[in-house]
Amino acid sequence: MDKRTELTVRGRTRTVEEWARWRGMTVETLVWRLEHGWEAPDAVLVPVRPAAASVVVTAFGRTLTPGEWERENGVPATLIGKRIKLGWTPEDAVSRPVRSKRTARTVTVGGETLAIHEWSERTGIPTAVISSRLSIGWTPERAVSEPIRKRRGTGRQGVVIGGERLTIREWAERTGIPANIISNRLNRGWTPERAVGTPVRKRRGPRLDGTGDGSPTVREWSERTGIPANIIHVRLSRGWTLERAVGTPARKRRGPDLEEITVGGETLTVHEWAERTGIPVATISNRLNCSWTPERAVGTPVRPRRRRDA
Repeated sequence: MDKRTELTVRGRTRTVEEWARWRGMTVETLVWRLEHGWEAPDAVLVPVRPAAASVVVTAFGRTLTPGEWERENGVPATLIGKRIKLGWTPEDAVSRPVRSKRTARTVTVGGETLAIHEWSERTGIPTAVISSRLSIGWTPERAVSEPIRKRRGTGRQGVVIGGERLTIREWAERTGIPANIISNRLNRGWTPERAVGTPVRKRRGPRLDGTGDGSPTVREWSERTGIPANIIHVRLSRGWTLERAVGTPARKRRGPDLEEITVGGETLTVHEWAERTGIPVATISNRLNCSWTPERAVGTPVRPRRRRDA
């Protein structure tokens, strides 16, 4: 198969090259999809992750694109854009070194080894979806090749179980399982029977001694000690012992205008650090309560919240 191969989609026939140009993807991506079992309509119509918009950043008296700053300072262009959106100064955004990260997980398909994010860029399947598929036992070939189930709205998509066809919304009303959970289960590869037949687990919070019933949950420890549940969770995730996590009082908050912290030899109130860094007062205070160092509490940008798909 090459760029001159003709494909018919929705009654229209064009070459691979023409379809790729029309859909804004590379010929390589479209050919790869077709050679890995994608039906022609899916291969052509499933969008590829959009590229970042072309912008320029002015810093240190110079105006360059993020890609040019990346070549000069080694900070990835996408990270520069994220830093700017988080309120970083242009100078810091283009020059502050990147923290070392764990080696990206790689996946081998057809003798070719790429990082998951690289497979995502090639196939248009989100990184999170590929990772989730691998974690539930999908083969690498299937994880990076199978198109995402098209979402047409939870009120319209039909699901057949035992010869009976109902929309996801109707199955939700019948079973009491939220429609978005059924839809998410199907997208993760669950069978229809399992997706609508498995009750939703009630979240009561983990028990802390690992013995099951009879041991207090995090919430119960919180009520018993007065330490917020989220602080207990964070402490345990950082390797604190149970006794220390529930026995160490949380930092008393005296109000953002009164509490002072010192960073780099400079002492300011939490409120003043918030104004300087753009990090909310509540976030800085919560970080300090979770035993973050002052330097980290005021120096780590806030991650933007990702919207969950319905």
